[in-house]
Amino acid sequence: MSGSAAASALAAMYLKDKVLVEDSFNHLTAGALQTLDDKLYQEYNCRHITDDGSRDDCHLILAKACIRRIAHRCLDKYARLQSSKEVVEDALQFYTLPIELQEQLASKYGTPPPTTWYESLDQLKSLSTTEDAYEQGKLWRLILDHPMTSYVPVQCQSCGHVVPDQYPTQQTDAEVGLREIAPTGDELELRAGWFRGPRQAVVFELTCKGCNAVSKWYRSGHPQILLNPNKWGRLCGDQEDLRLTLAEYLNTPVRLAVPLDWDHVWSEYSSGSSTWQVQDDSARNFCCRLDEGIGSWTRVCAIHSNPEWCKDVTRDYLTIQQNGGRADNNIDDKRMKRYEEITKDARMDKSGDLTQAKTVNGYVLLRANLSHDSITEELQRAARDFGTKKWWELNYDDKS
Repeated sequence: MSGSAAASALAAMYLKDKVLVEDSFNHLTAGALQTLDDKLYQEYNCRHITDDGSRDDCHLILAKACIRRIAHRCLDKYARLQSSKEVVEDALQFYTLPIELQEQLASKYGTPPPTTWYESLDQLKSLSTTEDAYEQGKLWRLILDHPMTSYVPVQCQSCGHVVPDQYPTQQTDAEVGLREIAPTGDELELRAGWFRGPRQAVVFELTCKGCNAVSKWYRSGHPQILLNPNKWGRLCGDQEDLRLTLAEYLNTPVRLAVPLDWDHVWSEYSSGSSTWQVQDDSARNFCCRLDEGIGSWTRVCAIHSNPEWCKDVTRDYLTIQQNGGRADNNIDDKRMKRYEEITKDARMDKSGDLTQAKTVNGYVLLRANLSHDSITEELQRAARDFGTKKWWELNYDDKS
């Protein structure tokens, strides 16, 4: 069976059972992968090995589909977050900031207390202005470090009691006072996302274990929801949605960094040079999170609608800055080698037990023998055909 025939089999399987394929790739556990393998091999009569014995075309097609789905999900996000200038400015002016937050901002930046995010953004522009024009890179660094785009845990909107965002969870939703409720129809851009595990597009109702107040919260990509300053949860995915929206508004080049097999996302920005930078210490030193004891990531992919900006950047996050990487220079060689071994072992683990998300995306790429360059090529191909092909439409004769 050729690569194109295996690709046709995957497309046929998708058209026959879209829900199964989407769910399998959405949280690609060892069990989900086994289901995909079995269907391709048994129901669609895909051969395990190519005629020359060099590779398994089904493995290759599933690996490329995995890459393409990750890329297209991010590109969907870029497309979905194309808010007009007017919508963004309305959102920036929609809320009156809490007095405590106004005072905090005035103290931090030495400015008059801003009453809205719009006023606060104007103040940041003034702080980054030289010779009557603001420096784009300086402004963006200020924005990344600003409460406007900070992480906010899901919490009681009355007393601030935080709901633990853990996976696997140590307490059930009911035990933390959480339940899913039906949307009312008034929600702005309600969407699916990850919170204590993968979730559909739902509204959460929290009955606080501390004060018994009832709060509602949901995931959204709309700037008016993302900019809510009143104890509204803004998780890492929501942070990046907001940053992408503001980057578009301010014409700042930003691309998403997506770790495989770990529930997280962050952004890299460029201030005019050919290099990409990471402001957040935790993201820049993402390798150090391997010491948290909650599992490993396997790779990191950078994704943007410009195909040339798409790349497998795993090496960058396992290399210190003085050697051309992202990580801070105080991480010694011995420690970095240990991080490399941890991610390598996680990629080789077909059970997914070693990864934070308990998924096997890295293993799928490894068993297909995809190199750093091959992964980059597939990411760029996915960006080029986004909007003309679906992620599961691998209907080309692949020779790689």
